[in-house]
Amino acid sequence: MKNLNQDSPTYKAALLAILCSVCGLLLSAVNAVTKPIIEENAVAAIKSTLEKIYPGAEFKDVSKEYVPDETGLVDGVYEAVGKGYIFTLHNNGYGGLYTFLIGYNNDGSVAGYAGLENMETPGKGSLAWDTDYTNQVLKLTSSDPLPLISGATITSKGVSQAADAARAIFNKINNIEYDPNAKPAEPEKEEQKPLGEEDLSAANATVKEISNDGKTAVYECTAKGFADGNAAKITVDIAAKKITAFEVTKFADDGDGVGDEAADEANLKRYIGASASDIIDNLSGATMTSKAFRAMAQAALNAASGDVKPAADYSKYNAVCYYRSNTDPKATVFDCRADGFGIINKMGEGYTQNRVYVTVNTEEKKVVKVEAVNFGDTKDKGDKAFTDEALKRFEGADSASKADVITDATFTDESVKAMVQAALDMAAGK
Repeated sequence: MKNLNQDSPTYKAALLAILCSVCGLLLSAVNAVTKPIIEENAVAAIKSTLEKIYPGAEFKDVSKEYVPDETGLVDGVYEAVGKGYIFTLHNNGYGGLYTFLIGYNNDGSVAGYAGLENMETPGKGSLAWDTDYTNQVLKLTSSDPLPLISGATITSKGVSQAADAARAIFNKINNIEYDPNAKPAEPEKEEQKPLGEEDLSAANATVKEISNDGKTAVYECTAKGFADGNAAKITVDIAAKKITAFEVTKFADDGDGVGDEAADEANLKRYIGASASDIIDNLSGATMTSKAFRAMAQAALNAASGDVKPAADYSKYNAVCYYRSNTDPKATVFDCRADGFGIINKMGEGYTQNRVYVTVNTEEKKVVKVEAVNFGDTKDKGDKAFTDEALKRFEGADSASKADVITDATFTDESVKAMVQAALDMAAGK
């Protein structure tokens, strides 16, 4: 028998083929042993979550067959043997990435729905996983897109979009015909009232009169939408009690695609000519910002009608407060200081800051007591606003401007009011 030349190309090729064949057999054997273990471990990692929908079911991870999908929103697909399928999904909302799951029974009915992780705003985007919304989803089928939520449009649109990706896969698996272009149900519109009757207190609107010639008044207003700090300059015809100009001076909700529509020129025109008896509708997809703008319009109209006193400007008194004590869970004592007549008018070293202790009821956000600590203004004049009797006028007030004016002591009077208002603002978290 002729010996093979081990250096020949033929010998080396044959040997390589044998080695590859053996390795392939070994890998197949290893894979046959490890694949079920890997799949079992993958299911075990999420089994407690899956069992929220199908307690005690046998689960199979079938993600490799369907992920990634065209949308890229499906993270995992799990079969509950003999029962249905569960999908883990994600999308981006106002607060960033969120994840959730939805399950469908084999007959197409929704078996379960739950949030996993989210950073959405409580009471806004978080509504997409609250009980009320979950109960709506549980009444649906794989033929139905998930509905939108008023006040959480951005988040609920993303949830509905991700669920659409799950519906597409599930319906294909079960040969269920449906309309993939069906639109999610719009949220029911709130029954809106005229501007003068709406409860817009959540927007914390403020109003300050900056000019008034007897015919028209101009107000600087602020209000909270998704963020604090939305501001507008609003002009009101005093006799007609109608808005004649609405200029946004600061848009705190800008730049993230949420609420931006509310500040568009076309939408701002809705306020021109509006009175307290007019209704200005919410903007779908900009509910919170729309409410903030209406709150500013309401505040300006109220101020022009004399229904509310415009917020006083105490900024020149440089008031500042510090926490002194809060041993009482219902009341906090603030140590407050502010400039007075002498410092503001640079009268010399004989003048110091006025100082008081202000106790505020932290539940009602009202003044309980004001105590004199240091009087740094002109004696026998400004001290009229610093007596125990004068300080009692603040008791029960939720705004310093509501206290009576002390005549012949204007600077000290307003210096004390600046400190009281600073304490109230601090108690309110402003």
